[in-house]
Amino acid sequence: MRSLKCTYIAMVERAYGAGFRLATKAKDDEMRVLQLDPDYVDAKLVVGVYEYVVGALPWPFKMLIGFAGITGSKTRGLEMLKDDGDRGVITSVEARTAMALFLRREARYKEAIDVVRSLKNQHPHDYLFCLEEANLRKDAGEGMAAVRAYQEIVADSAKPGYFAEARLELALFGLGDALRGQRNFGEAARAYEEAAGIKNVSLELKIRSLVAAGECRDMNGERELAVKDYQRAIDAGPNTSRADTARKRLHNPYKEL
Repeated sequence: MRSLKCTYIAMVERAYGAGFRLATKAKDDEMRVLQLDPDYVDAKLVVGVYEYVVGALPWPFKMLIGFAGITGSKTRGLEMLKDDGDRGVITSVEARTAMALFLRREARYKEAIDVVRSLKNQHPHDYLFCLEEANLRKDAGEGMAAVRAYQEIVADSAKPGYFAEARLELALFGLGDALRGQRNFGEAARAYEEAAGIKNVSLELKIRSLVAAGECRDMNGERELAVKDYQRAIDAGPNTSRADTARKRLHNPYKEL
């Protein structure tokens, strides 16, 4: 209960001090559980997250809170989350989700991919797990594997009831990035344009997609289509910084550095 309350206080109310105090109390509660029953690995979720977060704090801040006896270890936190993910009954999914986020933060993409794949295999209709695998493959430099992962998401989204809640524009934008990285500019532009055309896409992502599409059209020698994309970006958000970029592209075709 304390862990849920501290999450609300920190994320919604932005009261980080109060949230940290509650997090410490929640960690102490779960540590007490582990003292009573060391095999109750589900209790390692809260403790593991606490250990990692405190261990990841900037060194000066860790020195400051260290005087109050507050310590943490990223390594120990990840180990506890892995044990929970492997053996937990109630919090296994949550532990693996947290572990994947922390491994991404550490740029340990291969390990993060393995964790996310275990979640995806367990919950194949969970859009976010599928999307995160594709994102991790892109960030890991697995260009074509990322392309295939994004394309699989797009294909699955067309199946009735496959994804309950899917912001397909995120997958399409990622696909555009992955294809652009493979210098497949024509397909990348189409993916970006499709992302921009998704109903209820955020204005920021729509403009960003259109500018990226225009740049890919320019690099593919399709100047007329590039101009259309830049103009659509300007029309969508004329007072944004990306619209300023689009105006520059109207006068000077984009060239990759």
